Amino acid sequence: MDLLKDRFINAKNEKERDAIREAIRKACDEDAGAVADIAISQIKESHAEIDAYLIRKQMEDILPCISLAYIAKTYFKKSRQWLYQRVNGLLVNGKPAKFTQEEIDILNHALQDMGQRLATTHIS
Repeated sequence: MDLLKDRFINAKNEKERDAIREAIRKACDEDAGAVADIAISQIKESHAEIDAYLIRKQMEDILPCISLAYIAKTYFKKSRQWLYQRVNGLLVNGKPAKFTQEEIDILNHALQDMGQRLATTHIS
């Protein structure tokens, strides 16, 4: 199914897409349950990729201004690489790295905490 999906995405014309649709129909006729399981898995993978993209996009403006190493060490007790992998959705052990909901909460707290500290700092 992954090959069919890739072929469909890269098809150059409607004739190619129709041939791929027919192959998918045949696969559904042979084992609809397996095709459904694969489709659900692909949707979950796409969802994880979108989540990683959205996190990266939301942080895009501030990433040049903040230290991921500082955030990783101070708030997560992890390495800069660990945080970088999650922010960018990089593959770790063959799977895209992603934040858990608890880690998103920690990241939000870190950004708010750093923002408050910056807002209250005045040089005299």
